[in-house]
Formats: sequence, structure tokens, C-alpha cells
Amino acid sequence: MIKQYVKQAVQMLKENRLISIISIAGTAISIAMIMVVVLVFQIQFASFYPENDRDRMMYVDSGTEVRSNDGWNRGNMSPEAVKECFYSLKLPEAVSGYASQAKPLSIPGKRMYKAYDIKYTDPGFWKIFSFRFVAGKPFTQADFDSAIPQAVVSTSIAKHLYGTTDVVGKPVIIDLATYTICGVVEDVSRAADTAYGNVWVPYTSDHILMSNVYSENMSGWFSVCLLAKDSHDFDALRQELLGQTARYNATKKDAQINFFENPITRFDVAIGSIGQRKVKLKDYLMETGGLLLFLLLVPALNLLGVTQSSVQKRRSEMGVRKAFGATFGVLVRQVLYENCVITLLGGALGLALSLSFLPLCKDFLLKDSGTLLSGDMIFQPAIFLLALLFSLLINLLSAGIPAVQVARQQIVTSLKDGEDNR
Repeated sequence: MIKQYVKQAVQMLKENRLISIISIAGTAISIAMIMVVVLVFQIQFASFYPENDRDRMMYVDSGTEVRSNDGWNRGNMSPEAVKECFYSLKLPEAVSGYASQAKPLSIPGKRMYKAYDIKYTDPGFWKIFSFRFVAGKPFTQADFDSAIPQAVVSTSIAKHLYGTTDVVGKPVIIDLATYTICGVVEDVSRAADTAYGNVWVPYTSDHILMSNVYSENMSGWFSVCLLAKDSHDFDALRQELLGQTARYNATKKDAQINFFENPITRFDVAIGSIGQRKVKLKDYLMETGGLLLFLLLVPALNLLGVTQSSVQKRRSEMGVRKAFGATFGVLVRQVLYENCVITLLGGALGLALSLSFLPLCKDFLLKDSGTLLSGDMIFQPAIFLLALLFSLLINLLSAGIPAVQVARQQIVTSLKDGEDNR
């Protein structure tokens, strides 16, 4: 029976080409709009290389306040604050302090002036983020403790500097300071905003970052990323940080450091939390949920009129079938099965359009036009399943309602194409 319904649906597509095209296009546009919105959010929230464990990550970024008798300031932490408040935590699986600066890169005998993103960090960075090394290895704890100028570079930087990725052991000059390349990793998308960089070096190797501190050596240039052993540890981790902060503050004469509601989760980051401002989940869902509902219902309501017109034209056919014993359920299922073919075609086209629109429109939709998009960033089975559910809902709205109305009509009314017997 289902096979027969599919054959009838294909025949109807051929007979009513205009209505079929409108129905498929309407479904496709609806799915595409929803998918693009969800995919843009997903890129900020879902896990992908090298931030493969975003569901367990927490951040302290520009969320530090230091108060003293001389006043107060908000910004980032000093290396000492990172060490005393975060490296001493027991609950996290890994902790990393980092700072980013744009500096020119050169090689001996070749002076260059273009600035690249340099990430100053520590060995914990390589435990949190799953970088794929194509050559060499990351700098070690011994390199970090001894402030040895080692550097990990991306493949594009290695090729730009030397024309090859076989650069381990070769020098790279970062703003007049010479570093030795110890590893090469695959390029990182700017969407992975915490892990992103062109070059990664031990922050202890830069004496300016280490010495540029103030407010009793509490404030500086550093942010922190933490990897919890489990996402259920977030609250306990915040409580442990409060204890460490109180202990650290007790060692100071006047200054006191505070992290507001930090560390925040990746979800807080994705919905726009910065520093001390934290967006409530219900407020975010009301805003984005309303937008998604609008994108879903407007095309569906438009399709409702088109599909209803198509079903109304089949009154006589359904009246004849009803006269020969077809039940209400059989008539409704036939219309739903037939329209489901159209909806699935539109859904597949909508998915394809969304995956095409996102790379084409990334300059407009994403924060940075240089963001690289990889397959694991935009291909998430759960999102496609959600889009399929949207397709089914559109099918229910656009075909189910008029089918029920027509199937409930008297046989005589259906045979007369809806005209009253006067």
C-alpha cells in the first residue's frame, strides 16, 4: 500500500508541477533558514577540532576584577594569579593560562612585517585541546619552567616561512626574539576562538608578558581555560575556585581579586556571556526559540494554503473512494504519505541549501571572514535529525489539516466538489 502511495505521489508531482515546485521550494527554504540559524549557533557551541571537549570546558576571559585602595580595574590576570588560583585546583582534569598577541614573524635572512596571532600559553594547553600534529611535538613542562623559546606552528605558517611542513628544529623570529620550532599542527579555524593561533609558545619565554603586571601582581594579560573531568563538576569547581581565591587574597595587603560568576561554560560563551555578564537560559530560549518558531511557521502557513488548494481539488476523487468503502483513516493516510514525499524532497533540498549557504554567507553570518569551516563543524547528525522533525511538522500542518477536513465531508458534498445541496 505504501509503495502504491509513493507511485501516486510521483504521478501527482508530474501532473501538478507548479504546486509541487511551490511546495518543495517552500519546504526547502524553511528548512534552509532554520538550519543556517542552528548551524551558526552550533559553530559557537558544538565540539570540533581542536576543541573536541567543549561540553567540559570552562573559561575565565576578561572577567576579573581587582580592587585595592588605589581603585579597581577589570580585565585579565597576572601569571601569579593564574598559578595561585588555578594551577592549584584539584578538580579539573587540566588548566591552562593563555594570552594572545599579534606579532610579525620572520626567519633568519628574511625580514617580514605581516603580523600573525601568537598564543602564549603553557603545557596544560595541549591537554585541553586535541591538536593534530603533522610533525614534532608540543613544548614540554621543562621547556615552560625553564622559559626555553620553543614554538609550535600551524601548517600554513610552516609553508609560508619555509615552503614545507618539515620545519622541526628550524628557527622562527617572533618580533625580534628567536624561537626553535618543536612541532607543526593542522590549521585551526578562527571559530575555535580559544585554541586558535598561528604560533603557540610558552608564555614564560616572553619577559614583557611576565613583568607587565599591576595591582599587587594580580592583574595582567592572561585568561584561563579549564577542562572538567565531567560536566557535572562545574558547580563544585566554582566552589573550589572560591576557596583558592580567598586563600590567595589573604596573602595580599590591599588588593582583592574576584572572578564574578566565572568560570563560565561554553554555553554561556555561545549565547553571548562576557566577563561578569551572564545571560539566563530562559531569556535566551525566549529570544532564539521565538525566531526559530517564526522561521518554521511562516513558510508552513504559506504552504498550508497551497496544499489545501491541492487537496480541495481532490474532493471528487476522495468522495468516490469513500463511496466504495474507503475509511477516514485510509483517506487521510494516503494524502499524508503522498505529501510526505514532497516534504522529504523539500527537506533534502533544504539541507543541501543550508550547507551551501553557510560557506557562501559566512562573512555575513560569522564574526570573522577568515573563519575556516570543516566537516566536523557543520556536519552534526543531531542537527539533521532535528531538521527532519521540522519537515514532518511542516507536513502535518500543510497536508494533515486540509486532508482531515475533506475526509470528514459527506460523500454527496465531496462528489459535488464541495457545493451544498440546495
